[in-house]
Amino acid sequence: MNWKKSCQAAGLIAAMTFSLVGCNTEASYSPQEIIEQALQESREPLTYYGEYTLDMGELGGKAQVKEWVKNSNRRIEMKGDNDEHVITVKTDSELISYDVTQHTAYKMAYPQGELDGLQSPREEVQLVFNLVKDTHDIKISGEEKVAGRDTYKIVAKAKKTDSLFGDIEAWIDKKTWLTLKMKSDNAGNQLTTEYSKINVGEKIDDQQFMLDLPKDVTIQEISGEDTSELISLDEAKQQLEKFLMVPQTNGLTIDKISMVKGLEDRLEYSFDIGLDGELAFFVTIFKADDSIAEIGPILNEKDIDIRGQKGTVMDDKNFRSIAWQENGYQYSIVGENPELTIGDLVSYAKQMELVQ
Repeated sequence: MNWKKSCQAAGLIAAMTFSLVGCNTEASYSPQEIIEQALQESREPLTYYGEYTLDMGELGGKAQVKEWVKNSNRRIEMKGDNDEHVITVKTDSELISYDVTQHTAYKMAYPQGELDGLQSPREEVQLVFNLVKDTHDIKISGEEKVAGRDTYKIVAKAKKTDSLFGDIEAWIDKKTWLTLKMKSDNAGNQLTTEYSKINVGEKIDDQQFMLDLPKDVTIQEISGEDTSELISLDEAKQQLEKFLMVPQTNGLTIDKISMVKGLEDRLEYSFDIGLDGELAFFVTIFKADDSIAEIGPILNEKDIDIRGQKGTVMDDKNFRSIAWQENGYQYSIVGENPELTIGDLVSYAKQMELVQ
């Protein structure tokens, strides 16, 4: 999976997660009121088998998906229009994604039980509402059947056209909180997911969650732990040699510098910048890559001029960032203090000075 597809998939997952909303009235409510009046979550672990169609529009075409879920285990088999075939299996201690067409696999181990919380639709609802409670108007738009099950239709309309998440329609199963159908409009591209079959309580053999890879498959191990390494400013200067850095003036301080291996083992450097004792934003730096430079704006990124260079900006109340390339390096500034505007981030970028 290339970088661009990964980002697109991340946007899709975020939209799908956002659509996990349930309620039992047709009136209009604030997000918090919807949660308070929402269906009672079942205390029994959710087990089901489902089949759905995933339509990513111009971004990635269509895919047919089969899904098995039992306790903390999940298996997803996805077949796309272009002979793409990916099998992903997650257990309570490991995740394996096998690209059958490319004959490659990614494997990630993590502490047992660490991802169990991802299985609760109610917890996902509460998490995402914290992100979008100020950016969307949400209302109940009736009741419909999807895949033979009763659902509430939820409509979430973005208050601004440049919101990180666009307009969303979601059909939520009344009994399970599962999103059985979802339509999301992001950056002019409509993403649609719709179940055609959902068998809740189906008996699933544990063998479904054991993936035996062929012996000649290329496997890449991915660490589930934080592999970043703290380094000093002198070490950063030595390794980066000649780069732009925010000056430590007017209350700005470099609180922490970390280094981590990114895509294709590329070294990425992150500078945590504090303002008057509080984390304000962070700056990431890595050597520019032509394959990344050719990628156009994703989600709701827009073009912007930064330091005389062509860059991109993402401006949402919950996430603000700017990015550009200069003198062979890729720079990003991401706001941590919600009070900082895009104008503030651009201003800090203009203040950056060349060091070596």
